[in-house]
Amino acid sequence: MNTLNSIAAKVANVVLEVMPTIAPESLQENTDIFSLGLDSINALRLILHLQSTFDVTFSGTDINFSNFQTVEKIASMIDSKLAISAAA
Repeated sequence: MNTLNSIAAKVANVVLEVMPTIAPESLQENTDIFSLGLDSINALRLILHLQSTFDVTFSGTDINFSNFQTVEKIASMIDSKLAISAAA
C-alpha cells in the first residue's frame, strides 16, 4: 500500500530522473518545480513517466499548471487516483 509520503518520494525520484540537472537537495515537497526549470517538453516527459511509474492515467482536466507545480500536489493527485482505482 502506498502512503502519501512514499508516493511523494517516488514522485521526487521521477522529477529528478526527468530533470537530472536539479540538485536533489533543492527539490522539497513544496518547491515550485517550474522555478527549477521544468519546461513544457520536460513536463510532458514527467507526465508520461508518472503515469508509467504509478500505473495511472491523467485526464485533460488533470493536466494543468497547479496540479504539477510541486511534488506535494502531484503526490496528492496520484494518491487520489490510486484510492479511486483501489475502490473500483
